[in-house]
Amino acid sequence: MQLEQAIYCQTSSQYLNINTDNFMTIQPSLSLSEIPANSLQIDSVFTEIFKKLRTFKTQEDTLQAGVEIVYQVLKCDRAVVYSLQSDSYCKIVAEAITPGYAETLGTTIKDICFEKGYLEKYRKGRVRAITDIYKSGIHPCHLENLEKIDVKSNLVVPIVRQDNSLYGLLVMHQCSRKRMWQQAEIEFVLQVANWLVAQLSQQQTRLDLESRLENIQQTQKIITAAVQKIHSATTSSEALQQGVDQARKILNCDRVVVYCLQDQSMGKIVSEATVSALAPILGSVIKDPCFEFRYIDKYQQGRISSFPNIYEAGMSDCYVENLVKIGVRSNLVAPINWDNGLIYGLLVAHQCFSFKDWQPEEIEQFKQIAFHTGLSLSKAKVKEQSQKIAAGLSRLDQIKDNIVTAKSKIQQIKQPIHYTSNILVEISNLNKLLEREINQINQNSSAQTKKDTKLIQIITKKLILITAKIRRSLITVDSTGDEANMILDEAIAHLKRK
Repeated sequence: MQLEQAIYCQTSSQYLNINTDNFMTIQPSLSLSEIPANSLQIDSVFTEIFKKLRTFKTQEDTLQAGVEIVYQVLKCDRAVVYSLQSDSYCKIVAEAITPGYAETLGTTIKDICFEKGYLEKYRKGRVRAITDIYKSGIHPCHLENLEKIDVKSNLVVPIVRQDNSLYGLLVMHQCSRKRMWQQAEIEFVLQVANWLVAQLSQQQTRLDLESRLENIQQTQKIITAAVQKIHSATTSSEALQQGVDQARKILNCDRVVVYCLQDQSMGKIVSEATVSALAPILGSVIKDPCFEFRYIDKYQQGRISSFPNIYEAGMSDCYVENLVKIGVRSNLVAPINWDNGLIYGLLVAHQCFSFKDWQPEEIEQFKQIAFHTGLSLSKAKVKEQSQKIAAGLSRLDQIKDNIVTAKSKIQQIKQPIHYTSNILVEISNLNKLLEREINQINQNSSAQTKKDTKLIQIITKKLILITAKIRRSLITVDSTGDEANMILDEAIAHLKRK
């Protein structure tokens, strides 16, 4: 009697193509309700079994539930899931077993005699139902692996993902005796395998979505932190430096620069973040007549250029030559717009030691960094202009104070000048009196001479006192005048700086 069944599940577990050549004749398919209670106890329990599968959140729990279900329903000695690791390796990731038999959960099996050709057959739905492993014609080394865990009969059903890739095998072992697997049992296991596939797919989709959401959230945190640093800049040069620093940190590329556009064929590298192995290009003035400045309007409107390989990007030869001079193999370009959307320059990322296929999320992050660099630059420029205006107003206030002080000093000068003028009038009168007296003395040398001489002496003393007064007044006038001149000179200097 042939001892192996070969069953190919094509579209579902309810449509079976049975090849009976060289295999035992399969018993007619039974409905689940026709299976004896002591063989396959399924009625309302069947529905509850698959409801239970939906409650598990992890693949490990789902697979474990699957093997426990077929173990309990089929009443076999062991049910396991083999997860394929490679063509000749598999790992047992779920197991339900009768006490007393060897546990295999977690075991990685290298089965070099596993027929690689069968992988494709299993992927297409091959099912193996072996009543007696010693009469099945399986490879001796595979037979040896089954003997180690006391297997006498086994049933192998593939677990095929929805993309038709093979996840692994759902395998039932009978160890206590030989067993002829019924078609209804096989159909049930196929249905369990289908349910496992559906649940694994849903769980993988959920895990993928959770992973994507986590990546988005993590990326947003990184972007938020980078944007905060960019907007913490207080000067335009600091805003640009923060932009290139944060962009290189996020992209993990070799160099990021800000290319400030100066005219239609020239620009300057005004900020740079680079790995130490690259020669700095900060401050370089690049004259690039072959740069397609017809793209400037597009950049101003938000154009992003991504070039994984500059040699295959369709650039002009001279533009490629300029990039090669600074070691560029791949680059990414985003505009930095400011002042009501006017373009300031370009934020450019360079990959120099290898080619880089810029990913969509990297391009989006780079675009955000360029946008916020432009905002920060605009704010810094406004702040710098405000500071210049405030400084100018402060100088004007100082000039005003200096002029007021100069006027006060000039007023102080007028008082001693007026006082000196009065003294000079008094001196002039005394001089006239003295001159008259001297004339009289010359004309008359009578006894009055002594008296007149005394009068002259008095006048002379008076003149001495008056002269002293004049000297002090002149000193005051001189020093006050010098001080006024200094103040006025300072005011003039402030006006020149303005």
